[in-house]
Amino acid sequence: MDLPPGVDVEQWVARWDRMQERFLVARRERLEQLVRLVRAAVPAPRLVADLGCGTGSVAALVLEAFPEAQVVGLDLDPTLLALARGRCQRHGARARFAQVDLRSAWTSALGGAPDAAVSATALHWLSAEQLSALYHQIAGVLAPGGLFLNADHAAASVPGVQALWEASRRAALAPGGAPGEAWDRFWEGYLAALGPGARAAREAALGKVDGVEEGLPLAWHLNELRAAGLVGADCFWRCDGDAILGASRPPLAPEPTRAGADVPGRFGTERLVLRR
Repeated sequence: MDLPPGVDVEQWVARWDRMQERFLVARRERLEQLVRLVRAAVPAPRLVADLGCGTGSVAALVLEAFPEAQVVGLDLDPTLLALARGRCQRHGARARFAQVDLRSAWTSALGGAPDAAVSATALHWLSAEQLSALYHQIAGVLAPGGLFLNADHAAASVPGVQALWEASRRAALAPGGAPGEAWDRFWEGYLAALGPGARAAREAALGKVDGVEEGLPLAWHLNELRAAGLVGADCFWRCDGDAILGASRPPLAPEPTRAGADVPGRFGTERLVLRR
């Protein structure tokens, strides 16, 4: 789906960001933290995958932070992909977007093994079974040593703490409860701007959603990442009911050095001799 002539990309991107900031705690902080974590683990990524990219909020930050990187954004919603392409248009061929369903086969759309795969506030739309399968797919497609990060809702294991976070969320979403644009108002205006057929196209693409709005427990995510074969599973950021969690694919094991080979030493090249 393309944006109709005359649609102001910057206006709708800005409205999207304001709407997201209304009910996502510390949204800007979490997105910037995603980039910082990628840089710490993979200083010079060549290919970064943005899973459930939406309007390209994360993709744009990654493209700006890593001028040599290519970013491929994947999403099922054609109306959001239209804004993502507009937001990242100035980066040219370094930004690619594809409409794919993360609940089925999607890895071929990447065009290679990403050095990092990131996602922000998207994967809670998947059921536990679908997300577990996705984690296994990510483990299989990442480049050796590649990093996966998921910034999303993550439920607390303590019921009282979870109830507190849910109450705060309801208060933020209530009319007048927080600054920013309301969800319904954004979508009514944006779909009207896209023109006839946009709403039907979006609903047909999304289909039935089986996710967990409040997010699955943090411990569940870490266990599933380990079960998928990823290492270093951890929570790298936490604020109220949201977290950045992730893990990495093990790097390739170094090849064993044969006896008699020249190897770099502290004082130049040395010959390796195996003693029995």
